[in-house]
Amino acid sequence: MPKGETIDSLLDPALRVSRPVAACSRCRSAKIKCTWGTAACSACERSGKVEGCTSANEEFARGNERSYVAALEAAAERLQRKLDATKASNALAPMGLPPTAQPRGKSRKISGTQRKEASDVNELVSDFGFLTVNATSRDFHGFTSTMSFAKLLLAMAVKTDLPATATAKLPPRYAVMQALEGYFGRTFVLLPFFSETDFMTSLSRVYQDAISSPVTPLDFWYVRLVLAISYATSSRTKGDDNAQLATQHMAAAMQLAEYVIRPGSIAGVQALLLLVEYALLDPTSLDAWYLIGMASRLVVDLGLHCEPSAETRIPQEELNMRRRVFHATYALDRLFSISTARAFSFTDDSASGVPLPDTGSEQQTSAASGLFLHSIKPSLYLFDIRRVQSAFYQTTRYSSRSRWSITQASSYVTSTSNDVRAWYSSIPSSLSQTHLTFFNLERLYTHILVLGPHPRHPMSDLSELDKAMIFEYCTQYAELLHPVTNNIDHHPFFCYTDICRTRWVGKQFLDVMWSDFDCMIKAQHVIAGNMSSSLSVHDNCARALGCIRQISDILNVAGTKLQMTEFKDQYEKESAVLVARLSNRQQETSTAGPSGADGTFMPSINPNYPPYIYTDATQYPLMPEDAGQRISPGSRRVYSFIGGSQQ
Repeated sequence: MPKGETIDSLLDPALRVSRPVAACSRCRSAKIKCTWGTAACSACERSGKVEGCTSANEEFARGNERSYVAALEAAAERLQRKLDATKASNALAPMGLPPTAQPRGKSRKISGTQRKEASDVNELVSDFGFLTVNATSRDFHGFTSTMSFAKLLLAMAVKTDLPATATAKLPPRYAVMQALEGYFGRTFVLLPFFSETDFMTSLSRVYQDAISSPVTPLDFWYVRLVLAISYATSSRTKGDDNAQLATQHMAAAMQLAEYVIRPGSIAGVQALLLLVEYALLDPTSLDAWYLIGMASRLVVDLGLHCEPSAETRIPQEELNMRRRVFHATYALDRLFSISTARAFSFTDDSASGVPLPDTGSEQQTSAASGLFLHSIKPSLYLFDIRRVQSAFYQTTRYSSRSRWSITQASSYVTSTSNDVRAWYSSIPSSLSQTHLTFFNLERLYTHILVLGPHPRHPMSDLSELDKAMIFEYCTQYAELLHPVTNNIDHHPFFCYTDICRTRWVGKQFLDVMWSDFDCMIKAQHVIAGNMSSSLSVHDNCARALGCIRQISDILNVAGTKLQMTEFKDQYEKESAVLVARLSNRQQETSTAGPSGADGTFMPSINPNYPPYIYTDATQYPLMPEDAGQRISPGSRRVYSFIGGSQQ
């Protein structure tokens, strides 16, 4: 850029059009008539200023402004020269390195200023999500007040508007603690994506318990959403008192959505995840799939799917919260995607380096704050089983379309089943009965997922033992989940995904029964807790009918609580023919007595191997302490061991 010329002169050049020069500079300043000569004008010749006279051949007189087009042409020429020089220097640099790059030597130390610069760059990159999302709300005059990220999000996620009812007033402080205890004792310990200490601080601000800092919209959002989730979890039928309170608290919270659901910050993701939890309890009002997808994208925008670099120094408490937010989002995304047979928001390979949250720091926080905080250790077991489920689901549904051989399928099923057993055996019995039941349901569901047919291993390739084990796991799953329909307290978070899972388990049971009806009702299944008794055809028919009835009862909850009656109606139509056939076979065998050895299917046992038991579609040798239960190589009985213990 020439000396004396500024950026402003290029961005805002003179718009006056140049006119022909009628006088030289000396005559124009003296305001006298200029008569052009060959070398100079007559006035400059008389005064001896021939050299200083402006020649008529020049394009512009000295001091005259350049035109708009000339300014742009000059700027373009200068930029082109700089571009050519940059290209030439890069062409000379070896291996594509910039010309300013220095050869690498010893690792240099990183100063505090450089770390601060790296941190500032990371914060700037995280703000890009906010800028790109809000770009649609800009016009020529700037940001408008009628458009925001929250409004765009809710416009897509809201299925039906909340009822126009008066918002519920906050209950007294002593009354709200009971509702909060149910949420933090059962649901929060599985998905701890925010700080319990910060929530209690927000609660104190809302109730003005001698807190000097002012209350914020985020404080009201936390309290309202947690209350709405607590009441919605306790609701049994659509429209009861708990459901109405949940709707009223949700309506009050939605008025603050524009102030709290903002991209570019972890607080915005936490606020959105609370909305996801409520959407799973009220799927007719909010689209949980869209909300979870948006939360996953915000997590990726913030870089929570990967650990920060060593140059960026982050406090341990903040680093641990980043991990908790990521794994909670990961668990919710995998839960909804697998339950509804949809694709993940991001793959496991793109987010494989985030460690599990540290549970040791919560004890220090509890001691420092004087609060008895809930332990988040149950969440670690949930995050582990979600990893197992996600890896199997991604490998069998979206990694490849090639069909497995029998050997490949058996090897992968055995490996995954081993992972499930190892995971379940690591769960301590000191957990609450509610969470033990929840993890047992996860175990049974994962076994059905692993043993069941999929695009790479269809039903025609399943062995008879696999089908028999699917029969067992489906019946156990229905028996374990059925009491939840009468007492919601048996499940920490019974929601829409549990209905979808039950619908899928029921479909797997029907497919297995129709694939080989005679084999399934003649197989000697062992009742849990009774190793010595084998079941007759009559008993197997009764168990199958009981499983179908229990699944139908569970799906009935979708109609009474979620107003989604199509689940039960469709399942009853699909199972009607099978129910009739089982009932007829049960009547035929009611007086015949238990089946003998003839016509009884049992998988063969290789006599060349030591005594084995068949469990979870794999073979395991009996342990020395099980010597009393040893079976001979030629035995035709199958034993089932659940969770590493004999049942």
